[in-house]
Amino acid sequence: NLPQVSDIWRGANAFLRGLGWLRQNKRYFLLLCLPAFLGVSSLFLGWSLFTSFHDDILSLVLFDKPDGYFMLALYYVSAGLLYLASIAVVFLAILLLINIIASPIYEIVSLAVEQDVTGKKVSELGLWDSVKLIKEECKKTFFILTISLILLFIPGINILALFVTAFLLGWELYDYPMARRGMSFRQRLTTVSHDFVAVTIFGFWLMIPVMQLFILPFAVPGGTLLNLEKMDKRQLSG
Repeated sequence: NLPQVSDIWRGANAFLRGLGWLRQNKRYFLLLCLPAFLGVSSLFLGWSLFTSFHDDILSLVLFDKPDGYFMLALYYVSAGLLYLASIAVVFLAILLLINIIASPIYEIVSLAVEQDVTGKKVSELGLWDSVKLIKEECKKTFFILTISLILLFIPGINILALFVTAFLLGWELYDYPMARRGMSFRQRLTTVSHDFVAVTIFGFWLMIPVMQLFILPFAVPGGTLLNLEKMDKRQLSG
């Protein structure tokens, strides 16, 4: 239907619109280069650690290599799937870690986008409110990791896992305006679920192999724009 087509276009175009905003505000582009560099560095470090210890990791969760042809084939298939799952978990852990470390920079950029788009002075959270939000952020991170790990290790739902992972990655950058308003985890989850299509399509930008750790910081303006549009529509309809 028409709303879904509109949401698909919003999600697909959000990243490009965010880049357009960064072209007009180059100092924020330079600021986002810091977490982008951190992402690329973490990628090489994570890959180095994984290649050094992946045999030990796989040996803990994989059965011993058998002798029969059928069981040997099953062994290699299982090893390949666990290898890919391990890489996915490492990438997800790096993404979440970078988001935590770079969150002050992302908040600065997101705040600048909101003030520029709305033309209004946006009040920042006080120290105590920020401390209280740590609990809500922990809930969100635990939720994302739990869902991702469940999907990774349940066979036969790879396509579903692809869409859910895209949604979760999109949510990470969609969330800043809501967190800034002190919304609880439940309120933020409800809001983003009502914008599932657009956030998921937006999240596919963040799933480009290898490049995702470099792309993610520059998607902050796009995620903020998506969220502001949704909240504005809800206020008008309310």
